[in-house]
Amino acid sequence: SYDIRNKDHPRFFVTEDKFNGPLRRFTPNPNKINWDDPSEILHGEGVIEYLVLLPDQSANATKGQGSFTWTKHLKVGRESAMTLFPNVEGIDVSGGELFFVSKRFQEMTILNLDTSQYRTVSTVRGLFDGKPDQIQRITHGDGLLFFTEEGGVDAGVHARDSEGRFYTILESPVWKAETTGLAFSPDKLHMYVAYQANGLLFDVYRDDGLPFDGRSINAKFHKMELNEGP
Repeated sequence: SYDIRNKDHPRFFVTEDKFNGPLRRFTPNPNKINWDDPSEILHGEGVIEYLVLLPDQSANATKGQGSFTWTKHLKVGRESAMTLFPNVEGIDVSGGELFFVSKRFQEMTILNLDTSQYRTVSTVRGLFDGKPDQIQRITHGDGLLFFTEEGGVDAGVHARDSEGRFYTILESPVWKAETTGLAFSPDKLHMYVAYQANGLLFDVYRDDGLPFDGRSINAKFHKMELNEGP
């Protein structure tokens, strides 16, 4: 994924699906940036750094929050990943926020790229009982963040809104292994997703003809029922 809000100082991010796979940040050499041939930016000179999460250890701290920094030392990046976000895979950037998921912990971490603060939330909600895999945000602000799913009962595509509520977009009782390859058409009218082990690619669209980034979506909301005792 990438943050190109400042075209003179772009940054690119890569995950590595291993128990100690770090999250990498690549910053191209400013003298080698040529937007007339953007594919070459990733092949030129630059600096590679690794994410380090620093949990808030204060007495009144909220679990899953803290600050973060970047290091050029691969070993330090691997240690942070192994401890706090193993098997990191899906990643996306929207505005000044970077989203990524840890499949092993079934969590999503949100980095504020401007303040260097982070927060982590569980992705285990309702029918989303598998491991979060690929993620993609197709709108800004109040739009949905879409997830594919590895494993679970009926692997599918799920989404999370800006208030932390989870929805099921689709699931299958037939193809269960893993959904992947999530993409949307430029007009957001079509969602493409594959069932990896079955080798099947689906073109999904809405009966009402509205785009997937619309404010109205006919999806199942996973309301959490709290057991407060008898």
